[in-house]
Amino acid sequence: MLIADFHNDILTSKNFSKLPESYSQNKIVTAVYNDGRPFADALRLAEVGELIAFEDLGYKDVDVDAVISKRPKYVGITWNGENKFGYGCNFTEGLKGEGISLIRALNKAGIAVDTAHISKGGFKDVIDNAEKVVNSHTCFNGVYRHKRNLDDWQLDLLVRRGAMVGVTFCGYFMTDRKTCEISDLTAEIDYFAQRYGINNLCLGTDYYGSDFFPSGLNDYNDFYLLEESLIRLGYKREDVEKIFYGNLNEFLENDR
Repeated sequence: MLIADFHNDILTSKNFSKLPESYSQNKIVTAVYNDGRPFADALRLAEVGELIAFEDLGYKDVDVDAVISKRPKYVGITWNGENKFGYGCNFTEGLKGEGISLIRALNKAGIAVDTAHISKGGFKDVIDNAEKVVNSHTCFNGVYRHKRNLDDWQLDLLVRRGAMVGVTFCGYFMTDRKTCEISDLTAEIDYFAQRYGINNLCLGTDYYGSDFFPSGLNDYNDFYLLEESLIRLGYKREDVEKIFYGNLNEFLENDR
């Protein structure tokens, strides 16, 4: 089974040394998470990844040209809080002037802007200004309400823009129980698919970026369990293959 993942945090995980061989065999986008590290360290980590992204550009000494030189598959402007570019999902405000300027630079370079952590106001600004927009890892407020999840109006705009949307495996976005089940994840996938079809849908696991995942889905070797669950729900195997690999692979191939 081929796998494509829109958001994996292995590069910034504890005790990271090198990428597993399976990451090259599949299409795994590895994100550089800010987490207060020096910008020089972020650039060093970006050299290690094969398909890389930047999750939050709120470095004090960020060099946008240096970011662009790494040819990331997407750039997230903020994490959940505030930085010099704008505001994350803990806020409602839109982007700052430097955030709009950042988008213009990314537009010129043909790099997608990620809306995963952005505020509602910032989301609107991204939609209005970015030429390429995605959401790398999220779930949906129509299934379970969480500050990181997308409202239907946001999904409408993303699909209208042809954006790729990655359903995340982060259990905190799917349930308030102490355990998260595969059925919670399939409910998120099915919510999107029933409303918009599957062509804009992929997976953004957030592996290494969370400590709470659906029971049994601990790594890519366990994806067969999610596949079986979706097939029992009535999905065709070729549709599951598009969600697991085909859609995101096409996006990444076209982004070269």
